[in-house]
This record gives sequence, C-alpha cells and structure tokens, in this order.
Amino acid sequence: MEIKLEKLPKSKIKFHITATKDDITHFFDMALNRLKKDLKIQGFRPGKVPNDIAKDAIGEHSLEHEAQDIAINDTYLQLVTGEKLVPVARPENIKINTFSETDGLDWEGEVDVLPTINIEGWQKKLKGQISNLKINEVKVEDKEIEDTLVGLQKQFAELELKAPAAGETSAKTEKGDWVSIDIDIADKGKFDEQMLKKFQSKGFTLVIGEANFIPSFEENLLGLEKGSEKEFNATFPENYHEKTLQKQTVKFKVKVNDIKKVILPGIDDKFSKNFGFEKVDDLKKAIEDDILNKKQSEEKARFEDSVLKTLVENSEIDLPNALIEQEKDMIMERFVHDLEHHKGIKFADYLLSLNKNEKEFRDGFSEHAIVNVKVGLVIGQIARDEKVEVGDKDIEEVMAMDVINQTAGLPADKAVEAEEKIKERYKDEEFLSSIKNSIMARKTVDLIVGRRAGKF
Repeated sequence: MEIKLEKLPKSKIKFHITATKDDITHFFDMALNRLKKDLKIQGFRPGKVPNDIAKDAIGEHSLEHEAQDIAINDTYLQLVTGEKLVPVARPENIKINTFSETDGLDWEGEVDVLPTINIEGWQKKLKGQISNLKINEVKVEDKEIEDTLVGLQKQFAELELKAPAAGETSAKTEKGDWVSIDIDIADKGKFDEQMLKKFQSKGFTLVIGEANFIPSFEENLLGLEKGSEKEFNATFPENYHEKTLQKQTVKFKVKVNDIKKVILPGIDDKFSKNFGFEKVDDLKKAIEDDILNKKQSEEKARFEDSVLKTLVENSEIDLPNALIEQEKDMIMERFVHDLEHHKGIKFADYLLSLNKNEKEFRDGFSEHAIVNVKVGLVIGQIARDEKVEVGDKDIEEVMAMDVINQTAGLPADKAVEAEEKIKERYKDEEFLSSIKNSIMARKTVDLIVGRRAGKF
C-alpha cells in the first residue's frame, strides 16, 4: 500500500491511498465472512454456507460494496496510525477512484488534524512579554458587607398588613412596600394577541423600588390604595431584550390587589444564629472572608487569562476549522442552557429580540472559540512537554472536595446518600476522563504561572 500526503492550510491533510489487488484480496474474504453470517439457506446452518453458494446468494455488487467499506476503514486506520495523525473530524471530500478485486484500490480525501504547535522557548518569551503582569491586591468595602447583610435580611423578611398613615383612612403604597397587582395594556390596539399575553398578569407581586422594571413603571405605583386602578405611560429602554419594544411608549393599566409592609429582622446575635454563628461579628467576618475569597479567585482568573493569552500570541498555531466549529457548538450549547434553564428565556424568543438567526448568533462566538481552542492546545502541548501527570491522589482530592461541597448542610442520612452518588459517578469512565482533563489543565496552568513568577 502507498500513502501520499499533502499539507494544506488550517492544519488540513490531503491524502491519497493506493493498494494493489494483492493488498485488498483479504478485504473481500472479510466481507464474505461478515455477510454470510446472516444468510439463511435451506440445508445449511447459519454461518456454515459454503463460500461459492454464499457468493451467489449475496451477489457481486453487495459483496464489493461491503469489501469497499472495510477497505476504506482499514486503510484510513493504517494512514492515521502509520503517519501518527490525530484527526479532529471525519474525513471529507472523499473520492474513490478505483476499487475492484482485479484493479485494487485508489482513493483520496482530506481531514482536519490536530495541529503541530511551535512553543519552543515559551518560557523565555513569556518572561519577557509579561514581566509587568501581576496579581492585584483586592479588598472588601464596608458597603459590600452591608449589602450582603441586607440580602440575608430579605431572606427572613416578614409581611404584615400595612396600616394607614396618621390622618389617612386607608394605606397607600410607598417605596419598599410589597404589592400584588394585576397588569394589563390600556391601548390594546397597538399589539397583537401574542404580545398582549406577555404583558398581562394577574396577582403579580413585587417590592416597589427593587424589581428593576421598566423606567417609571414602579414610580407610578406610589401613592395608590388597595383596590385602586391607574393608567400610565412607561417607555421601554433602548437596550430592552425584546427588540420590537425598544424605546416604545406603552400605556399600562394596573389594579392594586394588596399592600403589605416588609418587616426586616434586626441584624443582631439572634439573627446570626440563622446562619450558624453565635455572634453577629462572626457572621460579618464570614461574609467578609467569602467576598474576599471570591474577589481573589476572580483576580487570579483574570491574571491567568492574561498570561495564557500572551502565551498564545507567542505561539504558532494553524487552527483547523473543525476545532473552531466544535468549540462554537459547545459555547452555544452552554449559552442556550443557561438562558433557558437559569434565566427562563426561550432561545427562539431571544433570537427574535436580536433580529438574528441561529447561524448569525453562533458566528458571533468565532473569536471567543479561536482563543479557547488555542489556549487549550497550548496547555495540552506544555503538559506533554513538561510531563504533567494526574495521579490517583489528585482525583481523590477533587472527589473529596465534591463531597464536602455537595453534602454541606444536609441531614446525616441525606449526606451519606449524596456521598455515595458522588463516588459512584467517579466510577464512570467518561466522567472520570473529563475530571482528569480538568485536573491536567489546572496543574499545567499552575506550572505556567509559577514559571512566569521567576522559576524559569
């Protein structure tokens, strides 16, 4: 068998494979043995039909077609293993020029392969390029702690019937009040039935001043009594997610069903016990530490991204289109999942609001995908060059952290059940492979960043 290779741009390989009739004879034998297993001919047991009878029953065309499939797969495998290629997609532009038992095999095609990455001397280049990069010091402001405490207060807030102010016969809405309202559109002729349904709501609840509604909407709820109705105009912001409503002025009709006062608990030692702390100062310290840890993690991630992007810029990588497209698919999948499952917005509606089709939106991830792929390839190459390994201890540590994070606060029986499920998941080969890749990447990034710090 003879193999000819031609390197094309974007890490694509054009290949041409030829084989003599002697090279491919055994493929016809393999095809015959495979096909005759399913033959049912009277007088013969399954799989025991003589070859000459089996050939007549199968037919020359079917036999040749099966042999061709085997030959193509086998010779392609020989190409990949013999030339040490790592395909990142299925072969394309396949052309079978010749295939027969007398003439042999002649076929060609193209395939995207894992690119060769030139990172020679990356340590010195990195040291020179990012000598000014550093991890900035972060601190926690008092307001951040106060805002967090207010958020915790709201979790334990109680509602009570609002009493009328002095000299008033009935309670009126104020900023910070909880209200239940019915929402409708006064000028219904401006919208179709589908859009009207999006606006209309019965028993909608909010705290005035905290819902971040359309500008002026919540302001128009102030000073109203229970049972009162009001019509008012509100203009949608220029960046509103529903494109057809951007900058549109809509006349709303609102009825107030109920008004209640929001009672927040005091921030004291009794309040801190809800979160497992004896003293309120201990709760505040825990909040401060949590905010600080998050800020430090974010700053570390920003620094690492800067280092990796600089490293990529100094690396020669001819990216195959297949890897870019695969990464775009993954980014898109994560985006849609977050949009629909966490934010409750249908992707189709979101596209409509942007006035884009799916392809246009997906293509917007191209630059992001290119950076992601390059970073991944560089990390992988350095991991191989530096012989970064993932051992059983590394996996055990990650699993232990998973157990701690996912069982914290659970009752003892539920904690045991959750721990067993976590450990069972770590026996799944596909999941374990993903974990190993994640650990490998983390250890390699730590190595890169450590070397940047002066350990060259």
